[in-house]
Amino acid sequence: MLAVERKSKIVGLLEAKGQAEVSELAQMLRVVPETIRRDLKELEMQGVLQRTHGGAVLAEKKEADTLHSLRVKQHYKEKIKLCKKAAEFIEEGDTIFVDNSTTLLNLIRFIQQDANVTLLTNSVDVLHLAATLENQVTVISSGGVLHKEKMYLTGSIADYMHTEFIPSKAFISCYGISLEYGLSDCSMNEAAFKKNMMQVSQKTFCVVDHTKFEKNGPVKLTGIDACDVLITDRKLEPRYQEMLQSDNVIMDIFDCEEKK
Repeated sequence: MLAVERKSKIVGLLEAKGQAEVSELAQMLRVVPETIRRDLKELEMQGVLQRTHGGAVLAEKKEADTLHSLRVKQHYKEKIKLCKKAAEFIEEGDTIFVDNSTTLLNLIRFIQQDANVTLLTNSVDVLHLAATLENQVTVISSGGVLHKEKMYLTGSIADYMHTEFIPSKAFISCYGISLEYGLSDCSMNEAAFKKNMMQVSQKTFCVVDHTKFEKNGPVKLTGIDACDVLITDRKLEPRYQEMLQSDNVIMDIFDCEEKK
């Protein structure tokens, strides 16, 4: 088992139980306790967890872990604009992946009502919203363990989704985006799940508002060049525009600013 996979499972257990003992993790992952202690030390340095005597607990909440209900409301107008713009790229017959971000929660609202679209997601909020809408969208849930604070599904059952489907388009957001570190998130499980779905999707759309730029979460999601399309609510700063339209990066860029 790779170290990154092992760490992802450690964080997954902490997210499900809140705490874990070194001995418990070592037995579950079939490694010696020294390996687990080293993993915990590295994860603590990333700000993901806090070590305790004999084990670890999840790190105290930071900005990225604001109460879920508040995160849904933050920058709501910008998120609605982004969802409307992103929906313009969804076509008849598409199979799309939509992540569990609050940025993309309302994307399903703006898919053409008579369009036959299949939507894959690990977001519980998207499932709740889909149940209230009258459209032709078929929604498929990843299943898995419920993360109550962020309302998404994770774990080995959820991870199975990327082996069964090849989405035509993946719509993802993230905690932060920077020229130095690319796209980053706060949860190793979230990042791993998104990365898997991006890798099997034919096209990836990164959807972020202006507050995401020059922010870095503790977990690297992917490089900027892994995205085919960037959708944001404002025009990019010149240095981003220059980098994303260089010879080394092939990316279409769209913003939601109204034309005057």
